Amino acid sequence: MLAIAIALLAATAEKDLQFLKDLAETRSWRLGRPTSVRVTPDGSRVLFLRTPPRSPESRLYSFDVATGQLRELIKPEEVLKGGEEQLTPEERSRRERMRVTLRGFTSFDLSDDGSLVLVSLSGRAYAVPAAGGASREVVGPDDKGNAIFDPRLSPDGKSVSFVRAGELWVAPVAGGRARQLTSGATPLRTHAQAEFIAQEELSRFNGYWWSPDSRFLVFEEADLSEVERLDFTDPAHPERPGGETPYPRPGHRNARISFAIVPAQGGRAVPIDHDRKQWEYVSHVDWPKGGPLHLVVLDREQKNEALLAVDPRTGKTRELIREHDDAWINAEHDLRWLRDGSGFFWASERNGAWQLQFHQPDGALVRELTSPDFGFAKLLHVDERKREVVVQRRAEPVDEQIFAIAMEGGQVRALTEGPDNHDAIYARDASAHVLITSPSGATSRVQVVRADGSIAGELPAVSEPLPFDVRLEVAKRADFWTALIRPHDFDARRKYPVLLKVYGGPHVNSVHRSAPGYIAEQWIADHGFIVAQADGRGTPGRGRAWERAIAMKFAEVPLEDQVSALRAMAAQEPAMDLSRVGVMGHSFGGFMAALSVMRRPDVFRAGVAGAPVVDWMNYDTCYTERYLGIPPPSGHSDAYAVNGLLAFARDLQRPLLLMHGTADDNVHFAESLLLLDAVFRAGRSENVDFLPFAGQTHLFHEPVLMQRYWQRVFDFLEVNLISAR
Repeated sequence: MLAIAIALLAATAEKDLQFLKDLAETRSWRLGRPTSVRVTPDGSRVLFLRTPPRSPESRLYSFDVATGQLRELIKPEEVLKGGEEQLTPEERSRRERMRVTLRGFTSFDLSDDGSLVLVSLSGRAYAVPAAGGASREVVGPDDKGNAIFDPRLSPDGKSVSFVRAGELWVAPVAGGRARQLTSGATPLRTHAQAEFIAQEELSRFNGYWWSPDSRFLVFEEADLSEVERLDFTDPAHPERPGGETPYPRPGHRNARISFAIVPAQGGRAVPIDHDRKQWEYVSHVDWPKGGPLHLVVLDREQKNEALLAVDPRTGKTRELIREHDDAWINAEHDLRWLRDGSGFFWASERNGAWQLQFHQPDGALVRELTSPDFGFAKLLHVDERKREVVVQRRAEPVDEQIFAIAMEGGQVRALTEGPDNHDAIYARDASAHVLITSPSGATSRVQVVRADGSIAGELPAVSEPLPFDVRLEVAKRADFWTALIRPHDFDARRKYPVLLKVYGGPHVNSVHRSAPGYIAEQWIADHGFIVAQADGRGTPGRGRAWERAIAMKFAEVPLEDQVSALRAMAAQEPAMDLSRVGVMGHSFGGFMAALSVMRRPDVFRAGVAGAPVVDWMNYDTCYTERYLGIPPPSGHSDAYAVNGLLAFARDLQRPLLLMHGTADDNVHFAESLLLLDAVFRAGRSENVDFLPFAGQTHLFHEPVLMQRYWQRVFDFLEVNLISAR
């Protein structure tokens, strides 16, 4: 009998190792699914990226809407010719900001008529016909070896723009000499690159833009000379370049950013004249066909936002719209101009929830197309021929459906319904679109829909099938959206330890109805846990008051709501053993996990904290000041100490597994060192296990590391929640 038991244990261990290996190598079975889907403006083709099922190397494909034919347009190996992919420091940083961890072709650009595609790899740009055909290198490193960064096609497809050696350049796609459009860049004065804050906190990753007629470009200049410089050298790799990096901490100076308009043929740049002292942040820039060149700007407190139209001849600006919020402005941009210039669409929260509005060219409000209780989520398409817009509606954060709304207001019709969630990507000038359907118990289906409504086919996924189904239950409990994952062999008569997976911070909903997204949680559950998740106040999709409740209260409201949601779940599921609750999270979730075991040891018996912010004075200006105010020397907020972890280090009584990448340039590795020091000085260091990930950043996907990560997490949970009864 003993031999049989040992054999069974060995078989189980082997099965677990295989699952973790598969989980890591398939990136939770997400590799192989279509991403970055775009429909050509005329609706004739769909372009998308896709990796093999066990490789992070992304490839470019084209789907013919008329015939249903799929073809790979260009292969990374053809471009690399046996060499290794090389990233410029600028590209590596931007991918980190965009949370991109793939290789190969991670993005592509499209000419305005949809006939030409531009991709880049290893500092070179390649043009390929969207219909298929031979690719050719358009531009690459200069004779000093300076690689290109952020190449883009002009709208007419005749020129390619790019950044090289810190300056903005333009070259003919057909071949010929490149023209340098800017000069004077230094490490502390950058051109045509979005500064750190724009990328990390405002989702603006571009630093230059074409005019719709391809005659001009707008570029950003960022002066970093007054930004505090911190040393982020990776202690695991002192031989790698590191040194001082400009990083704006709360209360300190931001980069001074300005914009100018320069002819594509070269010549004098016209500065854009906006009040940079009043408006420190620029969250959005565009120059659409039919509309003016415009900027969306925010003040330092992020309580005021304005839409500024720019006269490209003089650089003068005029204000079209201004928004104000006593807590903070969410810099979301559903800004779309009609191509005849007769007006534009704009999203606003001024009435307590997101609404889609239509405005005259001078900014005057014409009408509100959705009510505050409609659940407007995003603008998907403007059909100027039918005089209607297509939007995504979230009546609840877990429910996503598509609706069409008459531009003149009033008439609203549902285009999708039912238990599945839906999203869509439309052709600019046609009704052809891609419909993305996410069933609760299966991976997403990506269908190509012709203008007449017929299905042209599916964008095929090559991802491996999930190893098992997920027992997911999503429900609203005590006003919180919650998720429960039970073991496959669940026995209602038993009591199970609970793992609370937490994020808890602003701008993120953790709970969703896509069961495949909980595959790792199901594996944990199958080892004798009930895994729980909840979205409390501060998360989006529940209206302004719900979201703004966490202002100045990071250490109070999110934790209070997680505890309340946990108890609400246990009230409906008696098998949850609330005497054995663990909590686990990463980034803001890491902050929450550490906070939970420090402040509520009566609720949480163990915590797993990945890359936690420990002292909010060490995070960046834009994010932290938005929610906690501006501290000295620039402001007067006193909310930082009471919302950090250092004040509670002396209260740590429960086991805490602390993990952090030594090269993390988002939440810096020093944060975990500060926490370790505070816990040691408080005499509580016996409660902390510390696991540094050498050379890793905020996100990592190296298969061996991911496999060992989950092994270590489970071992910690098993010891502290199952074995220690």
